[in-house]
Amino acid sequence: MRRLLLAVLALAAPVAAAAQSSQFGVRGLGLPGRPLSTRDFSLGGAFSMFDGESGENPAALGQVTGFSAAFTSAQDYRHVENPAGSRSLRETRFPFLTIAGPIKKYPLVLGVSFASYTSRDFTLATADTLTVRELPVTVNDTFSSRGGLSDLRFAAAYRIQKAWALGASLHVITGSTRLRFRRTFSDTIAYQRVTQTSELSYAGIGVDLGVVRNFGTGFSLAASVRSDGHANVDRDSMRVATTDLPYTFGFGMRWKAGSKLELASQVQATTWSSANSDIIAQGGIGAENTFEVSLGGEYISNPRRPTRRPFRFGVRYGTLPFPLVAGDQPSEFGVSAGTGVRFAQDRAGVDIGLERVWRSSPGFKERSFLMNLGVTVRP
Repeated sequence: MRRLLLAVLALAAPVAAAAQSSQFGVRGLGLPGRPLSTRDFSLGGAFSMFDGESGENPAALGQVTGFSAAFTSAQDYRHVENPAGSRSLRETRFPFLTIAGPIKKYPLVLGVSFASYTSRDFTLATADTLTVRELPVTVNDTFSSRGGLSDLRFAAAYRIQKAWALGASLHVITGSTRLRFRRTFSDTIAYQRVTQTSELSYAGIGVDLGVVRNFGTGFSLAASVRSDGHANVDRDSMRVATTDLPYTFGFGMRWKAGSKLELASQVQATTWSSANSDIIAQGGIGAENTFEVSLGGEYISNPRRPTRRPFRFGVRYGTLPFPLVAGDQPSEFGVSAGTGVRFAQDRAGVDIGLERVWRSSPGFKERSFLMNLGVTVRP
């Protein structure tokens, strides 16, 4: 049964239809997370290199001027199509939490955040006919996974006057995936139901460096580089594999087009192919490098009150690292919008963001409507 469980884990494709998370998170390590604040989520991720409440660039913490804590929740309404048919699904997640604040008398900002690194929640169901003792027997198999990898980040940024901000962070990558395989037979008298459970746990360490360069108040550049090393993989407390994790390179530009409009763009590349040989050795079909390009803007109707219901918009396109079918890399395209409000003398705020996402690979399609709600407190 252990061999059977591992074979299903390696070969399972989302041919059935009871997934909680995206069908594009079934393979490899799952669907990568995006450590974004609700504000930057509304902007398509285009401002994440400059957003101190997001987790992409540690140097962006230099923009934080007071102690703050932010919490986000996400609702995902998804329609899935694959060779087995189609189905509508719903998911609730809490993808990102961050706390940050400056150190008095020093141009230093410290922060800690917790984010989803990859998500692997799904349930797959298949039916087949096996020959047992020279007789055909119909079986129904269900394979489910719950969990994924998480990213705990400890970051610091150092401001050099108003022109520069340098940052570094340490990432603790951990998490587990609970696996359950169940087989039932059409002949319940002659054959008993079979159930097999297992748990995969992961542990790794990553680091990243970042920089933000401000050219006055109207134009800024930012860059970051991150290395996640490797993750040790244990099955039921026994070491079974090691998986190389990627490097990530990010570059962003921000331009204040006027007193009411600010624009930004970002490109990010991740070397997920470093895990290719490890995933194949574990029975998967591999991993591929990814990239994402995004463009977004924020329009403020009243420059004297910039935090009062601004209009945010964004668009992004990118690829996903773990193909469902060998040789066909999935891609995704998203369009987003949102707004927010601050109150209690800007010591508290609520942001909301909406995104429409299309994901596709030959034979597999997914349309998602994402709603992200963020709460920020500045005591």
